[in-house]
Amino acid sequence: MSFNLLISCPRGKESMARSELAYFLSDLGDSGPRISKTKFSGLLEASTSLDPFIVIDKAREEALENPWNFRYVTKIIPIEKVVHASLDEIVKAVKEMENELSNCESFRVTVVRRGSSLEGDEIINGLASLFSKRVSLENPSCVLLIEVVGELTGIAILRKPVFSLQRTINGTERITKV
Repeated sequence: MSFNLLISCPRGKESMARSELAYFLSDLGDSGPRISKTKFSGLLEASTSLDPFIVIDKAREEALENPWNFRYVTKIIPIEKVVHASLDEIVKAVKEMENELSNCESFRVTVVRRGSSLEGDEIINGLASLFSKRVSLENPSCVLLIEVVGELTGIAILRKPVFSLQRTINGTERITKV
């Protein structure tokens, strides 16, 4: 299954988070999202017909206006491309996103791995040769997010923070916090 959202929730609450997300996406206009559990406790993947970045913005707005509407969904991460979890596939996909990355003044690569033998440093080193952009670990204009989930890898270029219920409510959102 391909996905364009990754969703975190408390362990054991995946079914409730799935229902909550389906209801939220339906309110936004997607009557048929595909939402499924991954083999990792507390992690769902979803495929929606909506722009995943708009979903993040709407989730943030909803959390600020009605925080009680999110009881189980704790984080939503937008995904632009999904490839197999191999260094060659990841590098190839990021190369295809080069035009989008060229609009960033500075960037940072963030790797989150679950159930993979790929090492974070291996991925970062494999991608480093692709860029002549200025790296900024503390205050990048973009984050190249690599989410390895078992056999699949989700890739996104973030210009805004992902949706985190706690950080939204506390007002502590930053693009470097994934």
